[in-house]
Amino acid sequence: SYFNDSHTAIIQSSDYAYIENNRTIDKATRLLYTAFLPRLNSPLQLNKTGGTLSDQTVADFESVGEVALDQMVRDGELSAKAVVINPAQNVLATSKIVVAVTLVINGVARYIEIPIGFKPSI
Repeated sequence: SYFNDSHTAIIQSSDYAYIENNRTIDKATRLLYTAFLPRLNSPLQLNKTGGTLSDQTVADFESVGEVALDQMVRDGELSAKAVVINPAQNVLATSKIVVAVTLVINGVARYIEIPIGFKPSI
């Protein structure tokens, strides 16, 4: 038998190239879905002009996403995460909030190289 790593059937430069990456992003997606679902169709506080999100609303939604992913960072499944909402989004025009989530996955030692040799002295 041969050990063949955890490749998936996609180009190696993809975020989904390894099984452990898929598990991590799938778990993050599930956690974010569960966290944001109660906010769907909820009223939003907007700025007085322009229909953009208020600072309080932005902070509230970013906090929801951060809290959802905190446990993954504590458990060592992620190295870091960021949840950012552009406050200039015009929710009145689109009825949509875009929440940008960035995940920093853990590295994997796919290769270990150990140079070894003899020398007359150390």
